[in-house]
Amino acid sequence: MRWIRLLAALIRAKFKEKVQATDTVRLSVNVWITDIDVSIMNHAAIMTLFEIGRLDFMVRTNFFKVANKNKWYFPTQAISVQYYRPLKMFQKAQLFTRISYVDEKWIYVEQKLMRKDKVIAACLVKNTIKKGRETVSTFEIMEALNITEVPNKKYDLIETHELETTQMNTRLIEDWGV
Repeated sequence: MRWIRLLAALIRAKFKEKVQATDTVRLSVNVWITDIDVSIMNHAAIMTLFEIGRLDFMVRTNFFKVANKNKWYFPTQAISVQYYRPLKMFQKAQLFTRISYVDEKWIYVEQKLMRKDKVIAACLVKNTIKKGRETVSTFEIMEALNITEVPNKKYDLIETHELETTQMNTRLIEDWGV
Protein backbone atom coordinates (compact mmCIF):
# COMPACT_ATOMS: atom_id res chain seq x y z
CA MET A 1 0.00 0.00 0.00
CA ARG A 2 2.92 2.32 0.64
CA TRP A 3 3.78 2.45 -3.07
CA ILE A 4 0.19 3.20 -4.04
CA ARG A 5 0.15 6.07 -1.58
CA LEU A 6 3.51 7.41 -2.81
CA LEU A 7 2.49 7.15 -6.46
CA ALA A 8 -0.83 8.87 -5.79
CA ALA A 9 0.97 11.67 -3.93
CA LEU A 10 3.43 12.11 -6.80
CA ILE A 11 0.61 12.41 -9.35
CA ARG A 12 -1.42 14.82 -7.18
CA ALA A 13 1.63 17.01 -6.54
CA LYS A 14 2.15 17.53 -10.27
CA PHE A 15 -1.24 19.26 -10.50
CA LYS A 16 -0.88 21.47 -7.43
CA GLU A 17 0.36 25.04 -7.51
CA LYS A 18 4.12 25.50 -7.50
CA VAL A 19 5.77 26.81 -4.35
CA GLN A 20 9.07 28.41 -3.42
CA ALA A 21 11.73 26.41 -1.57
CA THR A 22 11.37 28.84 1.33
CA ASP A 23 7.62 28.15 1.70
CA THR A 24 5.99 25.84 4.21
CA VAL A 25 3.90 23.29 2.35
CA ARG A 26 0.70 21.89 3.84
CA LEU A 27 -0.74 18.55 2.82
CA SER A 28 -4.01 17.00 4.00
CA VAL A 29 -3.73 13.30 4.82
CA ASN A 30 -6.07 10.53 5.96
CA VAL A 31 -5.41 7.43 7.99
CA TRP A 32 -6.09 4.38 5.84
CA ILE A 33 -7.21 1.07 7.29
CA THR A 34 -3.86 -0.42 6.22
CA ASP A 35 -2.03 2.20 8.33
CA ILE A 36 -3.21 0.97 11.70
CA ASP A 37 -2.03 -1.57 14.25
CA VAL A 38 -5.02 -2.69 16.29
CA SER A 39 -6.53 0.81 16.65
CA ILE A 40 -3.91 3.50 15.92
CA MET A 41 -1.69 4.51 13.04
CA ASN A 42 1.64 2.71 13.28
CA HIS A 43 5.05 4.37 13.18
CA ALA A 44 5.94 3.02 9.74
CA ALA A 45 2.79 4.58 8.28
CA ILE A 46 3.62 7.93 9.91
CA MET A 47 7.12 7.74 8.41
CA THR A 48 5.50 7.11 5.00
CA LEU A 49 3.39 10.25 5.47
CA PHE A 50 6.54 12.24 6.20
CA GLU A 51 8.12 10.81 3.04
CA ILE A 52 5.02 11.78 1.06
CA GLY A 53 5.28 15.32 2.44
CA ARG A 54 8.90 15.58 1.29
CA LEU A 55 7.98 14.16 -2.13
CA ASP A 56 5.13 16.67 -2.48
CA PHE A 57 7.53 19.48 -1.50
CA MET A 58 10.17 18.36 -4.03
CA VAL A 59 7.66 18.13 -6.89
CA ARG A 60 6.02 21.47 -6.13
CA THR A 61 9.36 23.32 -5.88
CA ASN A 62 10.52 21.73 -9.19
CA PHE A 63 13.41 20.07 -7.38
CA PHE A 64 12.21 16.64 -8.49
CA LYS A 65 12.23 17.71 -12.17
CA VAL A 66 15.67 19.34 -11.93
CA ALA A 67 17.06 16.34 -10.05
CA ASN A 68 15.77 13.94 -12.70
CA LYS A 69 17.27 16.04 -15.49
CA ASN A 70 20.68 16.15 -13.74
CA LYS A 71 20.56 12.50 -12.58
CA TRP A 72 20.72 13.56 -8.94
CA TYR A 73 19.31 11.48 -6.14
CA PHE A 74 18.71 12.49 -2.55
CA PRO A 75 19.65 10.01 0.15
CA THR A 76 18.60 10.71 3.70
CA GLN A 77 21.50 10.63 6.15
CA ALA A 78 19.47 10.83 9.36
CA ILE A 79 15.93 11.25 10.63
CA SER A 80 14.91 12.18 14.17
CA VAL A 81 11.25 11.62 14.94
CA GLN A 82 9.16 12.33 18.00
CA TYR A 83 5.66 10.87 18.40
CA TYR A 84 3.24 12.73 20.67
CA ARG A 85 -0.30 11.53 20.03
CA PRO A 86 -1.95 8.72 18.11
CA LEU A 87 -4.05 8.94 14.98
CA LYS A 88 -6.98 6.57 14.60
CA MET A 89 -8.51 4.96 11.55
CA PHE A 90 -10.05 7.39 9.04
CA GLN A 91 -8.94 10.49 10.94
CA LYS A 92 -7.68 13.45 8.94
CA ALA A 93 -4.55 15.41 9.69
CA GLN A 94 -2.37 18.14 8.23
CA LEU A 95 1.26 17.59 7.33
CA PHE A 96 3.61 20.58 7.18
CA THR A 97 7.00 20.49 5.45
CA ARG A 98 9.68 23.16 5.19
CA ILE A 99 13.40 23.54 4.73
CA SER A 100 14.89 24.68 8.01
CA TYR A 101 18.61 24.92 7.26
CA VAL A 102 20.98 24.59 4.31
CA ASP A 103 24.76 24.53 4.26
CA GLU A 104 27.09 23.57 1.42
CA LYS A 105 26.48 19.81 1.85
CA TRP A 106 23.27 19.28 3.82
CA ILE A 107 19.62 20.23 3.55
CA TYR A 108 17.61 19.92 6.76
CA VAL A 109 13.86 19.53 6.46
CA GLU A 110 11.41 19.96 9.32
CA GLN A 111 8.02 18.29 9.27
CA LYS A 112 5.11 18.07 11.63
CA LEU A 113 1.87 16.15 11.50
CA MET A 114 -1.04 17.91 13.20
CA ARG A 115 -4.69 17.25 13.97
CA LYS A 116 -6.97 19.90 15.43
CA ASP A 117 -4.03 22.19 16.29
CA LYS A 118 -2.25 19.42 18.24
CA VAL A 119 1.05 17.95 17.13
CA ILE A 120 0.84 14.21 16.41
CA ALA A 121 4.48 13.73 15.37
CA ALA A 122 7.42 15.87 14.28
CA CYS A 123 10.66 15.09 12.52
CA LEU A 124 13.93 16.58 11.38
CA VAL A 125 15.48 15.07 8.25
CA LYS A 126 19.09 15.53 7.13
CA ASN A 127 19.50 15.06 3.36
CA THR A 128 22.26 15.43 0.83
CA ILE A 129 22.23 15.32 -2.96
CA LYS A 130 24.33 12.86 -4.94
CA LYS A 131 25.23 12.21 -8.55
CA GLY A 132 26.76 8.78 -8.62
CA ARG A 133 29.16 8.74 -5.67
CA GLU A 134 29.79 12.48 -5.86
CA THR A 135 28.06 14.85 -3.46
CA VAL A 136 26.45 17.76 -5.27
CA SER A 137 26.88 21.14 -3.59
CA THR A 138 23.63 22.59 -2.34
CA PHE A 139 24.72 25.87 -3.94
CA GLU A 140 24.62 24.15 -7.34
CA ILE A 141 21.13 22.90 -6.58
CA MET A 142 19.95 26.34 -5.48
CA GLU A 143 21.36 27.85 -8.66
CA ALA A 144 19.61 25.24 -10.82
CA LEU A 145 16.32 26.06 -9.08
CA ASN A 146 16.89 29.84 -9.23
CA ILE A 147 16.76 30.09 -5.45
CA THR A 148 18.55 33.12 -4.08
CA GLU A 149 17.76 32.79 -0.41
CA VAL A 150 17.63 29.73 1.86
CA PRO A 151 17.56 29.32 5.64
CA ASN A 152 21.22 29.42 6.62
CA LYS A 153 21.04 30.09 10.35
CA LYS A 154 22.11 26.93 12.17
CA TYR A 155 19.96 26.90 15.27
CA ASP A 156 20.41 24.78 18.42
CA LEU A 157 18.27 21.84 17.28
CA ILE A 158 20.46 21.31 14.20
CA GLU A 159 23.63 21.41 16.29
CA THR A 160 22.16 18.97 18.81
CA HIS A 161 21.03 16.67 16.01
CA GLU A 162 24.53 16.65 14.50
CA LEU A 163 26.12 15.88 17.87
CA GLU A 164 23.68 13.03 18.54
CA THR A 165 24.24 11.61 15.05
CA THR A 166 28.01 11.67 15.56
CA GLN A 167 27.68 9.98 18.95
CA MET A 168 25.32 7.36 17.55
CA ASN A 169 27.69 6.61 14.66
CA THR A 170 30.58 6.24 17.09
CA ARG A 171 28.65 3.93 19.40
CA LEU A 172 26.76 1.82 16.88
CA ILE A 173 29.30 1.67 14.05
CA GLU A 174 32.76 1.95 15.54
CA ASP A 175 32.30 0.61 19.11
CA TRP A 176 29.88 -2.24 18.42
CA GLY A 177 32.47 -4.89 19.10
CA VAL A 178 31.31 -7.41 16.53
